[in-house]
Amino acid sequence: MKIKAFKLSLAGAALAAILAQTAVAPAAQATSPRASVVTQQAEVTVVVATLNVRATPSLSGQILGRLSGGSKVTPLGKSADGLWWKITYNGGEAYIYAEYAVAGGAYSPGASSAASGSGTATVTSDFLNVRSGPGLNNPIVGRLNGGQTVNVLGRSADGAWLRINYNGSQAFVFAAYTTSGGAAAAPAAAAPAAAAPAAPARTGGFEIGAHIHGTNFLGQMRDIGMSWVKYQVVMPGGAPDLSGIISAVHGAGMKILVGAVGDRGRAADPGYHEEFARHLAAIAQQGADAIEVWNEPNLDREYGGSGNGQVNPENYANMLRAAYGAIKSVNPNTLVISGAPAPTGYRGGGCDNVICDDQPFLQRLAATGAAQWMDCIGAHHNGSPNPPDLRSGGPTGDHPSWYFWGTLDVTYNAFRGQRPVCWTELGYVTGEGIGPLPGGFAWGSNITLQNQADWLARAAQLSRDSGKVRLMIIWNADFRQWDEDPQAGYSIFRPNGECRACGTLRAVMGR
Repeated sequence: MKIKAFKLSLAGAALAAILAQTAVAPAAQATSPRASVVTQQAEVTVVVATLNVRATPSLSGQILGRLSGGSKVTPLGKSADGLWWKITYNGGEAYIYAEYAVAGGAYSPGASSAASGSGTATVTSDFLNVRSGPGLNNPIVGRLNGGQTVNVLGRSADGAWLRINYNGSQAFVFAAYTTSGGAAAAPAAAAPAAAAPAAPARTGGFEIGAHIHGTNFLGQMRDIGMSWVKYQVVMPGGAPDLSGIISAVHGAGMKILVGAVGDRGRAADPGYHEEFARHLAAIAQQGADAIEVWNEPNLDREYGGSGNGQVNPENYANMLRAAYGAIKSVNPNTLVISGAPAPTGYRGGGCDNVICDDQPFLQRLAATGAAQWMDCIGAHHNGSPNPPDLRSGGPTGDHPSWYFWGTLDVTYNAFRGQRPVCWTELGYVTGEGIGPLPGGFAWGSNITLQNQADWLARAAQLSRDSGKVRLMIIWNADFRQWDEDPQAGYSIFRPNGECRACGTLRAVMGR
């Protein structure tokens, strides 16, 4: 992709590399991962009042009927993402949501019911909020980290929340982001991943990194507290061979996020989504630690091709669903990040099939149930002249996308806190030491190199302290393009060799 200037919010992100070499996804990935099932399971009990029976393993699947609370059924297996039981219903194949049908469970109307007596549950997301009551409106009293196991005391009456003991008091966690037993379960039909370079251990806390053009600065990045890099590919013909860059990043003791864009002209075609998902699975097999599924799908020039008018949040949700299943089927440890919307500031909140403002795009995406198909919500904040602490009153107006907190709150709140935010591009442009910014970026003319250094560090500190952010990728480390698309103006390793942001970031990250 390319940084762009348009309407109110003028900056987007950049093309890291377009690689010509392609690789065909393994034949084992040719079938739909969500349709894959494992061997027959033990009997399960419906622990909610009523449970929809669907024709396909998806919240958009046709409802064939309902099972009442306490109903028992013997599943034929699970979908590859582990979210759905496959069952026989009225003589045909059907699916029910697995978190509401539990082995050893019990249904108790009007009260919490023990899901499995003194059983345990393991957190499968990067972190999971602990709330005082069984509902998203209840106060957050703490949080659990990914992989952490807790004792389950029971379930809420609707089955959606697990009742646990937290610091000596009763509390609740959202059941959909846990799995029963003492260890996080891999997707049921996971195929063995191909050999890949060993990655550093992933932690569940806040981390930072930067979008790279090359590998020259990996050592310096690591030394200032960065543990991630982002590398973007556009792959209209299939998955590229990324083994070289992945090995270099892992060899430096860092992890790699691959921002993946496919054939833009086919992005809106549902028939292409499964094909694209197989390409992403091939990247996951190569050892990618995280994959961002597309770039800025709220712009038609990114999603569907310029002028084709294909932007549609529900259509993108279908792409994300296919991508999540395919990626997790080959490498369950790969983080799946939704494609960050462009911070357009478009029409004060408007949305059409050419450009959809980030807020309605995210709200409509969340309404599809897309939280279940991502580990992190992608976000961009790279077109602002305002320091991170400023919430309104900047020279560009008060659209949320012009502000750090505006963008973060819009993104996080659209999903009601169900998933953390991953900044996949966060940066501030300055022409200091290079030259005047081009007209489309004139809004950034007053940003100094010291501003950039201070604001990046402050954004990292605010992100970490907010409890809402899992990852912050700085746009960018070392790009050198300087024309109407001034990518070098965002770089922290400047063309003259200076890195003023290194000191401020090192101080925040405790290095």
